Amino acid sequence: MLLNRLKERWAARKANNKAIDPVKRAKVLRITQKSVPILSILLFVIGIAWLLILPYDGYNKRTYISENALLPGQANLDYGFNDIRTAEDYRDKLMDIQDKDSETRAKFIHQEFRRTGFVSTIQQFEVKGREPKKGVNAFAINRAPRSDGKEALVLSASWKSRTGEYNTNGIASLLSLAKLFKRNVYWAKDVILLVTDEGTWGTQAWLDAYHGTTDESASVVMPRSGAVQGVVNLDFPGTQDYETMGIFFEGVNGQLPNLDLINTIVAVATRTHPPIRITLHDTVKHPFEHHAYGNYVGSLNHMLQSMKYLVLGHPSSDSGLYLRYTIDAVTIHGIVGSEHLGQLYGFNRIGRLVESTFRSLNNLLEHFHQSFFFYLLPQPARYVSISQYMPPVILFACALIFQSLALYYLGTKPIEPEKTDVSTAYSVGKRHTLFAFTVLIISHVAGIVIFNLMQPSFGWKYLGQFTETEAITIQYTTSSVIALSTVVLCVIWISTQPAVEHDGTILKSLCLAASALVIATVSLLNFTLGIATAILTVIPYSFIRPSSHAIGKCVQSVVLLGLSPMGLLYVFSLTSGLPQVDILSTLMLDYQIVRSWFLTFCCTVYWPMNMAMLILVFTQSSS
Repeated sequence: MLLNRLKERWAARKANNKAIDPVKRAKVLRITQKSVPILSILLFVIGIAWLLILPYDGYNKRTYISENALLPGQANLDYGFNDIRTAEDYRDKLMDIQDKDSETRAKFIHQEFRRTGFVSTIQQFEVKGREPKKGVNAFAINRAPRSDGKEALVLSASWKSRTGEYNTNGIASLLSLAKLFKRNVYWAKDVILLVTDEGTWGTQAWLDAYHGTTDESASVVMPRSGAVQGVVNLDFPGTQDYETMGIFFEGVNGQLPNLDLINTIVAVATRTHPPIRITLHDTVKHPFEHHAYGNYVGSLNHMLQSMKYLVLGHPSSDSGLYLRYTIDAVTIHGIVGSEHLGQLYGFNRIGRLVESTFRSLNNLLEHFHQSFFFYLLPQPARYVSISQYMPPVILFACALIFQSLALYYLGTKPIEPEKTDVSTAYSVGKRHTLFAFTVLIISHVAGIVIFNLMQPSFGWKYLGQFTETEAITIQYTTSSVIALSTVVLCVIWISTQPAVEHDGTILKSLCLAASALVIATVSLLNFTLGIATAILTVIPYSFIRPSSHAIGKCVQSVVLLGLSPMGLLYVFSLTSGLPQVDILSTLMLDYQIVRSWFLTFCCTVYWPMNMAMLILVFTQSSS
């Protein structure tokens, strides 16, 4: 009965339904057509404002320990006067040998480990390249007396600090702590003590060998311990005392350690007597620190510094390499200063901080999992969670996708009422999508060619007769020529085709949709890379359009060339003071050594889209 009534009512409504008034429909579509660009700009502005709110203390939250088993700062510490004297003795010995060759230094560390009673060995490695990088690592394992050897912690230090000095105090602290670890029996996990050579090269060689990765660049490392659950890397350059302790935590391709590891170190540092001043990275002060809004500027500065490392996919320290193996790791770095002489610290507080941290990590019942893996840190004790920083990415992606849909279905020309007796539901409009897809395919093929050309192995195989600087210059110049030639050839091809066949409106629609997809997808893997891509593309790509005027074409072409990898490289070189060849060399080595995605992303995703938008300028809109 009820079903029959519903059917009758629906049939009556369908019979009385009148065709949509073409005038009203055209009016609605015109309003939509004009409002979408304004809406997109509004979404972009809201997204930027949201990002600027993130460092504000009223929006972010205080950090806290999620893993109750850690109990930071609760253990009774044994690091005392004798250990300080041991560290000072080691410092004197290290100063005598640190200028010698890698093998001599590694043998010294190896012998000290053996004297202490550890299972120790050295690892010789060689990384292939134009100029093969050779080095020798030394490491030892403190076997836990009450465990099955399936879990381990790592205390590491490199011979060279991030400042370019020798990491004398860092290695001396490690050796003194090694003796402390050996004489205590409360360990539930093995402790691996690692001294690496050649910075990231040595760390990566040890990681590859320890995990059994097929790599001919390093000798097999034996013996082994269990799965590594946490790493603390010591970086204390020189032989003097330090004013502040910096924490470096960014890994490869935007990876971050579990927040509980950072929180544990911060909690231990603040509970040390007297407390150790903690900062993020090596930023101690900023120009506005004494102003009313100085705290906000400092938080913003910390967050931007962290985002810089994450965008480039470059680890901020040697500890960042461990994150690729799902190993949580941080580097603590000693910062020299003279403004707070009463707060200077040396071996005593370094040793007690590391001992207390390892005592907390020793309490772990399982791998870090309770706290966040996705976050931003405006201050050492404050964090921004993923739920707070992801909305701007969605706003940026929506700003592009709305425009893409409007261009695809509405075009750019003013909409007039349809003068036809055919129902709107059955109207069919032909869209020339073949041209747009052809341009996108050509630009991406060019990007793949450029990517293969920019790989370090290409220079070794085919440009061996040139120096490294000359080879990189040739690779980069050839890549730029390929990109520009692709655009020029496509423009020549367009000029020989009828205007109706190369619809710039459809091409722009697909480019905006693809850019939105890239921003939304990449932000899930590397949030800051997605944000950087959005900031560079949303507004410029929204205003780029086919132009029939020479001035319009020139202006838009200059803007797009400035946003291309060529233009961005020039700007970054200008602002940082680094030669372009050095920047390219770092990116290529990151791809080769630490498997960074940044070079791949630039060549196969960002640059092809930039080329397609540049071709768009020389098309005609037939919508």
